Amino acid sequence: MPIPKQEVPRTEWPRVLLYGTAVICGVLTAMAVQILLSRSGIELAGVWRDLFSTRALQLRSAGAWWLIAGSALVASALVAAALNRLPLPWHRFRTLRWLLGGATVLVLAEIGHAAARAGGRGTGAHVAASLTALCVATLMGLLGAYFTVRR
Repeated sequence: MPIPKQEVPRTEWPRVLLYGTAVICGVLTAMAVQILLSRSGIELAGVWRDLFSTRALQLRSAGAWWLIAGSALVASALVAAALNRLPLPWHRFRTLRWLLGGATVLVLAEIGHAAARAGGRGTGAHVAASLTALCVATLMGLLGAYFTVRR
């Protein structure tokens, strides 16, 4: 007679931890996008200046801000959906977790090296634009996590 498999007890994530993890992942994604944008020559302070001028093309200016906010929204929604729909323990996904963790470390290392090579300016306008972008990314990350998890 076959022995029945024992069911592993499932542990649900607390809402605060789920939202916090999703928002942090969204903000880190937005920071990575901001670094990649600055490496490609799009500085937020210059883009901010071009956004309010009548001569410049506002689509490029607004596109950088939308890209940062949208990446935070999508990343936090994906993380919140994964954490909400796959309760703990994740014994079956052990190999996948290691592969995703290794890929994440490699991608973040490459972005970190790109940030070191870019060497952005440290002016007050650049700092203000970066902090504003991170605040917008935080808000968008929270919205992405909230609308993904809400029941």
